[in-house]
Amino acid sequence: MDLSMIILISLIAAPILYFLAKFSHKIAYILFSFIQVFLFVFILLQKGIINTVSSFEIMDGLKLNFGFTPINWYFGSIIMLIISMSAIFMISIKKKSPAKLLLLSLVSTGAIGATLSMDFLTLVIFWELSTWSSLILIVLDKEKSFREAIKYVSVSAIGTYSMLYAVFYILKSFGTVNYLEVADKMKVAPESSKILIFVLFGIMALAKAGSFPLHIWLRGSHSTAPDEFSPILSGALTKIGAYLLFIMVAVIPSSSIFSWLPSIGGITLVNYVLAWLGGISIVVGTVMAIRMEDVKELIAFSTVSNSGYIVLAMALGGTYGTIGGLMHVLNHALASAAMFMSMAAVIHRTGTTKMREMGGLITKMPITFAAYLVAIISVAGIPPMSGFASKWLIYQQLVKNGLPFLAFAAFFGSVGSFMYVFKPLTGVFLGQLKPEHKNVKEAPFTMILPMSILTLLTIFWGILPSNAISFINKIVHYTGGKEIQLTFSRIIALTGQWDSVLVTMAFFVGFIIAFIIFLMGKKARQVDLMDTYTGGEFLYTAELYHFVYKMYRPFDRMFEKWPSMENWLTSLSYKIKELGALLKTLFYPKYPQGYVAVSMLTLLVAFWWLR
Repeated sequence: MDLSMIILISLIAAPILYFLAKFSHKIAYILFSFIQVFLFVFILLQKGIINTVSSFEIMDGLKLNFGFTPINWYFGSIIMLIISMSAIFMISIKKKSPAKLLLLSLVSTGAIGATLSMDFLTLVIFWELSTWSSLILIVLDKEKSFREAIKYVSVSAIGTYSMLYAVFYILKSFGTVNYLEVADKMKVAPESSKILIFVLFGIMALAKAGSFPLHIWLRGSHSTAPDEFSPILSGALTKIGAYLLFIMVAVIPSSSIFSWLPSIGGITLVNYVLAWLGGISIVVGTVMAIRMEDVKELIAFSTVSNSGYIVLAMALGGTYGTIGGLMHVLNHALASAAMFMSMAAVIHRTGTTKMREMGGLITKMPITFAAYLVAIISVAGIPPMSGFASKWLIYQQLVKNGLPFLAFAAFFGSVGSFMYVFKPLTGVFLGQLKPEHKNVKEAPFTMILPMSILTLLTIFWGILPSNAISFINKIVHYTGGKEIQLTFSRIIALTGQWDSVLVTMAFFVGFIIAFIIFLMGKKARQVDLMDTYTGGEFLYTAELYHFVYKMYRPFDRMFEKWPSMENWLTSLSYKIKELGALLKTLFYPKYPQGYVAVSMLTLLVAFWWLR
């Protein structure tokens, strides 16, 4: 089947699902999930016929170009995996609506069209389709989300106008917007043009990826977005930004077109600045995640931090940096989607996003707990989950390039992630079960299924990261880079090698030994959970003894006076409002004669200026 026809089918399905949902929400959502799974499987099966191109003419002389290069296939497969799993997850949600389903379909079409694009014009068209559809989804049924939507619109507008200007500038200067043709033209372009194009595309990539300094939309968007949409927002849509970033640094590529600039740590000055933005994003995201009390806001800042790792790795380039960054795209997509799904399942059952209002749910929702546990182990970069391999490779490149401060930022993010991922674990699943949650049940099957699939994939690529890296090697080869050495279970790098199967076996043997010791000990007696807190005392009221509110208050005090990008922008917005009020008072008075006076003054100034 022609690739452009797949995009067209996805687009046509949106209004059909909308009208079907007016008659039956359940049937429409089930059909939506089937369509998304079909799209994912279709892309997955194209692995053997990579390097195909398809065009769709929308008007005379204007074509949308799609293709399957190793890059398109990799990003497209990841994004459609997350969207298809999220679609299955949505079947059991309580709040269904035709409008929401229409927008979800458009988001999916935009995401798949953007990642399979072969030129910048096609990319920006489908990029905007996914952006505006997701924006409307965020504000659809929550009044309080309007303010957060303004942030999303503002950041998106900055990125969109930057990219549009870059696309038209490229078209005027080079006569083409095809990625590979632009890469050839950039080699002989003026130095000022190279910098301008890179900066404009960089703004768009950072905005979409949710990386510093254009990360401010993530927190509010996640907290107000429908719970079932957050896995797509974090696990899929931010990866479109990573896709554009990879086009910039590897396909164009930045290391060669900016070779005339000074080099620091083995990378060009432009890449060095980009790497520092990634490092700052890691630190900012980590610190803010630790300070959050709302579970969705916490995971949102985790996305800021992990986007920083991707930006840092891709800016570093090299064999380990490129492969580590691309693998981290996969690992974070799996982990963030699983984290948001597990929390969405908890919210589905409890009706709250506040960690202090939860607790003890491990006994009620054990499968959801297991999905969250595996995801956070991966996010923290602990073996044998897949998140370790990508971070380990990024550290290898940092060591090779001799960049100690950026290495510290990367290590800080890993250590800090232990703190922020443990907070929901303690506050939501461990500790004391609230009386109002005694009748809570495990998540529905359609929620458990996608969480389980993402969990198993995280474990599989943790045990055998070489399976994923073997294809990433093809991407590196496609872009002219050097492939990494691999065996079935080992990754051979600068400072040594990582044998994931051996480490997994060591973990497994350790657990068996611990279990044997447990069985040899005195037999435990099952007691009521409250005995843990009361020491066997008799209590006749359900007192609360498990607290997670302000869990890291000493750490919080260390950073509460640090400058905040959000606070600065909020203050700036107030100043702009005050300026607007002043201008309104001066130039738009209440009485007609005031308007006449202002108009006459404007005309006099205009005549004087043009004389």
